[in-house]
Amino acid sequence: MNTEPRLEIEAKLRIAAAGPWPGRLAALGAKPCLERARELDRVFDTPAGALRSAGVLLRLRRRGNGGALTLKRPAAGGDAAYKVRDEIETGVADPDAMEAILLGIGLRPVFAYEKFRAGFRLDGALVLVDETPIGDFLEIEGEPAAIDRAAARLGFSRADFITASYRSLFLQCGGSGDMLFRP
Repeated sequence: MNTEPRLEIEAKLRIAAAGPWPGRLAALGAKPCLERARELDRVFDTPAGALRSAGVLLRLRRRGNGGALTLKRPAAGGDAAYKVRDEIETGVADPDAMEAILLGIGLRPVFAYEKFRAGFRLDGALVLVDETPIGDFLEIEGEPAAIDRAAARLGFSRADFITASYRSLFLQCGGSGDMLFRP
């Protein structure tokens, strides 16, 4: 987990289906680094929406028996082809206790979204294969040159990059409420 502020640089790519991508990535020499698992993310904010108004995201992620608390803030500069944010993240052994703390200080959940995610390392980038209720995506994180290299090897270019959040994409698809898989 990243407990020091770092610059997160990423781009999403829409894909037809996640199923074939682990095999395609392996064929290109990508190394698995994150086993496929369900992630449930809850975004928290003040009742007045002060964090969102400031462009800040506070997210509690649940994955398996643990999770992570992440703070993302706007970052200065950067290439518009990529989504660039300052990020601080720390592991959370007990997500229920962390949620109780967030609620206890007056924060409220404002959006929840889930996905199945697997991760691979390719050409100096982290390639995440995400299966979401609004479709499947690759998310590539790293330095711009590494993102471009990995995208090209996967058959994509900057013209394919998506910098919108999953929440924005969900709303663009006509979604309302939380972005969850139907039971």
